[in-house]
Amino acid sequence: MKWQRTAGKNLSNPRQMNSKDRVRRLARPGIALLLFLAGVWLIPHRWCSRDSGDWYRGDPAVQKKLAAGVEQWIIKDLQRDNYSTGNRQFNGEWLFGTYLMAGLGYGQTALEHPEWRTRHLQLMEHCIDRILTPGVRAFDRESWRNDPIDSLDEDSDHAAYLGYFNLLLSLHRLLEPKSKYSQLNDRITEALCRRIHNSRTGLLSTYPGETYPVDNCAVIASIGLHDRATGTNHRELLMAWEARLREKYIDPTSGLLFQAVDSLDGSPIDAPRGSGTTLGAYLLSFSHPGLSRELHMAVKRQLFRTCLGFGAVREYPVSFSRGRGDIDSGPVLFGIGISPTGFLVSTSRIFGDRSMFSDLYGTVDLFGAPLDGNNGLTFVTGGPIGNAIMFAMLTAQPEDGRTDEARPLSAGEGS
Repeated sequence: MKWQRTAGKNLSNPRQMNSKDRVRRLARPGIALLLFLAGVWLIPHRWCSRDSGDWYRGDPAVQKKLAAGVEQWIIKDLQRDNYSTGNRQFNGEWLFGTYLMAGLGYGQTALEHPEWRTRHLQLMEHCIDRILTPGVRAFDRESWRNDPIDSLDEDSDHAAYLGYFNLLLSLHRLLEPKSKYSQLNDRITEALCRRIHNSRTGLLSTYPGETYPVDNCAVIASIGLHDRATGTNHRELLMAWEARLREKYIDPTSGLLFQAVDSLDGSPIDAPRGSGTTLGAYLLSFSHPGLSRELHMAVKRQLFRTCLGFGAVREYPVSFSRGRGDIDSGPVLFGIGISPTGFLVSTSRIFGDRSMFSDLYGTVDLFGAPLDGNNGLTFVTGGPIGNAIMFAMLTAQPEDGRTDEARPLSAGEGS
């Protein structure tokens, strides 16, 4: 029979193959598998991170496209109903956050590209004016039962609204010393300093009975940046606050910020977490760069992970692996948080961690689905808040003022 003419060998039966035939037969699927795995390992991430170098260097072309895309969101008459968190208060926070993060992005790009200063100051001012409207202030006013601006001479903390807003005002003041918001910036700064001084815990509450160290990072950063912009001196308060944060509100084991603490005695009531620590590190870069770097490095050691070249950040340390996601972290999938992954983009650029930036940007590109259209660049899955956040994170300013890829590694990089 025909098949018997193959030198007496049945190649479909490995027992009848000689050693060379066997090796050759087994090697083919092995090589194919290796090539497949190499493709999966290299190609998707390299494609998704192809623009990371431009973002890291602060290329005007990519930054300008995203600035234009964010502008399309903020010029709309955004309202709470444009957000779908399922909670009216959280919708209000996201409305506020959209204008806040967009304003920070425009301020940072005005610093990095002075030729954009006039236009981006105008866009900052649009964001500030929107934040001052009753509709945007409503979420905070409803929780405190008084208005954050009208009650500056009173004792209600309003840590989140006033802290984050004052940071934006201080950044505007840094760019424009004769800012038309100077008096408001001074009044808020004085109120925050007075309230911190009178606080038993050294922290202010975001809402009655709710105190978050990360929101207090915004409070203190706004005061420190106010000092830089105006020459005022709150050094003693800033140093005392940092010492207390290190002592009570940073987990000594992980080096991460506790997410929430008791409003009466400051004792931790939530785990050390990625979303609070990564955002806190970005905020503190405006006033406490050394502390900001330490938080960044703690996240790198404890929470940063890569898979197939894509970077991601755990929301909880491994010892808290059963922790859940919430409005701050976004969905937590296999321990990975959406918010901390996005926030860490900022400090990887601030402190010159080029490799981490590339890994994280690949993830942003993969899940954000950027679309380069006639009206600028938009992350399709981000909506107004997601695009504004990524604008602020991707344009965070390098600590040493340099944006080239030849910057020296920051302390601890590569460890």
